[in-house]
Amino acid sequence: MTQYTLGLTRLLGHGRAFSEVIPVAKPNVDTGFTYTVANYWEMIDSLSFQLATDGNAGNRQVQVTIFDGGGVQLAAYPSASVQAASLTYHYNFQAGVCTFDTVVGLNVVSPIYHGLLQPGFTVVATIGGSKAGDQISNIRFNNQRFVTGFEGYLLGVYEEDDPVLNEWIRFKAVTH
Repeated sequence: MTQYTLGLTRLLGHGRAFSEVIPVAKPNVDTGFTYTVANYWEMIDSLSFQLATDGNAGNRQVQVTIFDGGGVQLAAYPSASVQAASLTYHYNFQAGVCTFDTVVGLNVVSPIYHGLLQPGFTVVATIGGSKAGDQISNIRFNNQRFVTGFEGYLLGVYEEDDPVLNEWIRFKAVTH
């Protein structure tokens, strides 16, 4: 039997999903953080966090990297500028950002990967040049999560032939 994944084959949608703000635990001092996709397929709408740097001289550089389930890098997003000592910056990585990076005051806005992330994919934030007293906090992902149903099928997947859907797919194939 053919399976029809209605949402994933539509031009404007990716299946039945819900948006959720996902907090990430505050990491240890002087480290970035890792978020691992667990039970759902997900898309990141935004990632925000705060980096407070200690008084030790030197600049810090933030980067967010996306890895697939095998640890292969899919995309990397370095922040627009370095952050000096004794400052607190708010980082916002957002889908749909048109400019590469923007820094306004103590806010850094950058683009982020907006493809589907499967379970096992990771999002890793690192701080280049970090010092012992640096701290990341207030980590929040705003993600779209795609619900799985029984036997791991995405909700919206039908095992039966659907004549209406078949006709729609044939129409789209002919007209595009």
